Amino acid sequence: MKKIEANKSGLITTGISIGQIILDDSHYLTFWGYIQTPGGEWKRCDFVTNYEVLNNMLRYLEEHDEAVQMAIVQKLEHMEHIPEMIDFEAQLGHPVKFEDMRFYLAKPIYKRKDAWAAYAQDNCFYIQKVEAIPVPKPAKPAVNIEIDQCMQVLADHYELYLGYLELDFPEDDARRKANLTNDMKYTLAYYAWKEQELKDKQ
Repeated sequence: MKKIEANKSGLITTGISIGQIILDDSHYLTFWGYIQTPGGEWKRCDFVTNYEVLNNMLRYLEEHDEAVQMAIVQKLEHMEHIPEMIDFEAQLGHPVKFEDMRFYLAKPIYKRKDAWAAYAQDNCFYIQKVEAIPVPKPAKPAVNIEIDQCMQVLADHYELYLGYLELDFPEDDARRKANLTNDMKYTLAYYAWKEQELKDKQ
């Protein structure tokens, strides 16, 4: 049973369900979905997070769920509008459960006169970070992971963009030649490249 528990900085849950992912022109994205209560019921809840958390969620997602991966990959490769939506419920007929993960949550707050106040009660959380929960599984034959391939392609685009900058190309020209004129694709490519840089240093 998935449960919500308190920690020093907020809350922790070990699974959420997402119906839609909203990408806009900021460095954040919104999940419309559900959270499981301590009693085991799924409650409507929205989440806000960043691209680093999304990348980790995609990496921890079960490899056999190819339909979910393809829905994400196709949208990332063909982003055209702002805001953009990845609609799991429309494409798959149901929300997608992200389980066997530990989500560190914080309540959104806003400035009210001289104090900070929480809003949305328990209907909206900011996902600060996510960690995989190790689960023993039987050995599986190697599979082709579409998400990892997509992230690698985005990282390569950003590295190409940096190469053009080193050659003194103007910013706009460098992004155009690296196929990163779309702001959302540029942002996601940056985080994919940053993650690859960290892996290379390990």
